[in-house]
Amino acid sequence: MKPILRSLSLILFVISPLLAQTAQKEPTNLTQNKFEGLNSKPEDEATEKERWRFLFYAGAGKADIQTNPNIPFAHRDPNTGLIINPGIGKRTGLTSAGTTNFPSEGSGTNQGTVFTLANDKWLFAYGYTSIDLKMSPANQGMVPIQSFDSSSEHVVRNIRVDYTQKISDLVSAVFSVRQFLRTGNYEWNNVLETTSVSNHYVAFPKIQVNDQMKINIYSLGFKFNYFKNWEIEPYFQYRDARFYANVFSTVGAIQRSDNLLLPSDPAAIGGAWAYQGLGSAYARPLYNSINKEFGNLGLRLQYNPYKFLFLRTDVRRNPVLAAWEVRGSATVFFNKYFGITLGGIYAEAEINPLSLRGWEIGPTFTYLF
Repeated sequence: MKPILRSLSLILFVISPLLAQTAQKEPTNLTQNKFEGLNSKPEDEATEKERWRFLFYAGAGKADIQTNPNIPFAHRDPNTGLIINPGIGKRTGLTSAGTTNFPSEGSGTNQGTVFTLANDKWLFAYGYTSIDLKMSPANQGMVPIQSFDSSSEHVVRNIRVDYTQKISDLVSAVFSVRQFLRTGNYEWNNVLETTSVSNHYVAFPKIQVNDQMKINIYSLGFKFNYFKNWEIEPYFQYRDARFYANVFSTVGAIQRSDNLLLPSDPAAIGGAWAYQGLGSAYARPLYNSINKEFGNLGLRLQYNPYKFLFLRTDVRRNPVLAAWEVRGSATVFFNKYFGITLGGIYAEAEINPLSLRGWEIGPTFTYLF
């Protein structure tokens, strides 16, 4: 079981240094710029860049996920009456033999906020996002042999500190430290699933799981602004990831499938959903921990052809887990204080088997002091 993702609020973290350097300037008359010249002095511009910019964003959108958790189970053999744990000795992960499988897809809403404080050297950012999803079986066939009603709730927090060191007029080094925290709660109701051993179906009235992910991220990038209106930043990123999952013990019913298609006693499935006839199957309590350390390669592109329009993309590849993450955003400022941001994300499964797609839109307030 695993969840998502990371909030689209990270998109705003990425564009905030850009806002700190561009949004504070008042529009000027293009004709005057061309024929009369600007009155501002280079030293005045340098002083302005050293000032601090506060940014606040609040937005909402939609998220879609795909995940494939597996829950360890035991059952009572109807011939011997003995409790059997098919996954015994293999309790090191949620994909052990002796599990019931929950291939799921979900869609729901997300709401987030971001606070950012930045100048030309420093960026401090904090983001909070909550996500609520309604989930259903993935790739459901013509015969509904897999069924459940499911929902999940997630809370994502992000902390980020960046430092930019100018090397030349065209190149700067960017050092970044981040921490990503996500907690999730899952609930499956009226479950009917095939098992990973023999020909059995398992029915549970309810299964509950919670999990937590913590990722410490360290990156080094080099920002190039050789081309007008463009910033190009290739970067290397190291991630120290920790994932935890807890399965709560629940009781259900197990049915053989002698005809290789339907349960031998379909009525017993409905009885199990009504908390009747339980005891022949058990969702085993499990504390699962996964630790991963890996490096990523990424590329950020920023394009601002006009003072009021900012476009940005961030593409990252995890070569160890063969996973891509692509983010994009567009920000339009209506004046020097207020604008609107639209962002999107596509992320493939990494340490937890969850893929994410989503978008978010919301107002952006900024102030220079």
